[in-house]
Amino acid sequence: SGELLNGTYSKAQIVWKTYGKFDHITVPSPVDLFVMMDEHPDSINDAGLAVQCAMTGRSARIIDFPASYHNGAVGVTFADGHAEIKKWVDDRTKPPAMYTGSMALNVASPNNPDVDWMQQRTSARR
Repeated sequence: SGELLNGTYSKAQIVWKTYGKFDHITVPSPVDLFVMMDEHPDSINDAGLAVQCAMTGRSARIIDFPASYHNGAVGVTFADGHAEIKKWVDDRTKPPAMYTGSMALNVASPNNPDVDWMQQRTSARR
């Protein structure tokens, strides 16, 4: 249901698209919609990597951190079946792994191009 796409937790979220079936994927297209992404080991707190899409630019936040242990990059799979390695460009996106599980989540990351990249590949407004 995309509870965190608005930036606040709400199971009644209706602003952002969610995709229950493959034929629901229109925007972004299947080649541009990520399905799975490695999560930073200290960010794991549930079964999903949350990305909020409502707050962009100066208001951008990182809810759950993507992994960066592949030389500052992450493995990503997309709805069309292809996979890529995405190299992060902003140091705020790739904090070192401490393996303590005590990382601060839902943190401000203004004008972070990596957050913008994730948002564009997570959902679109209805």
